[in-house]
Amino acid sequence: MRLDSPLTLLPTILACALACTPEAATTTDQSTTSTTSDTTSTPPTTTDDATTDAPAGYCWGLDDDAPAPFLELYDHQGNQLGDGVTLPLECGAQGLWMFGLYPKFGGWDPKRDSVTFTLTVDVEGFNINPAGHFFSGDVDYYVGCDELDGGVFGVVPLLPPDELADLSMVDGLTANVHVELHASGQTLTFDAMMPLSAPMELTQKGCL
Repeated sequence: MRLDSPLTLLPTILACALACTPEAATTTDQSTTSTTSDTTSTPPTTTDDATTDAPAGYCWGLDDDAPAPFLELYDHQGNQLGDGVTLPLECGAQGLWMFGLYPKFGGWDPKRDSVTFTLTVDVEGFNINPAGHFFSGDVDYYVGCDELDGGVFGVVPLLPPDELADLSMVDGLTANVHVELHASGQTLTFDAMMPLSAPMELTQKGCL
């Protein structure tokens, strides 16, 4: 019989095929696991800071799904603020008088649980804080949905200067309010001239 007969070579071919075929465990080890984690809908487990710090959802007025970035401000009664709209004094949750700005905003994903509002507020005759304004500074604003102990949520507090002993002195005066909010490479702004409401019958009661 010839050496190259198919019957003679068949056992040799089968033995080679079995020897050359990789085991099933080696095909599903590292390469398959990596491909699955990249292509399935399961949330990735990454150590990237932006992804790790990003909350699962947003609250307190932030709508990250809005079609375009926007910023609106309201008072504590739900009235939208703007030129000529009265901004009322109110007693804050921590026992401090404030003119509260309640924001609605969105159109981008901050990828963290807080954003920063920058405020500059001037009232003629009462620009007496250390920076020469009625109120100025950065205010960190929580947008996460976790329940936290302490703090004031959902409001950007505009605090009267400590040097103002009688808040009723600004009742009826106009505040020039400028607010900035950085949003994904652009700055959202709010500007309005608003009368302040701080009647003596309210301020004499005290803020408890």
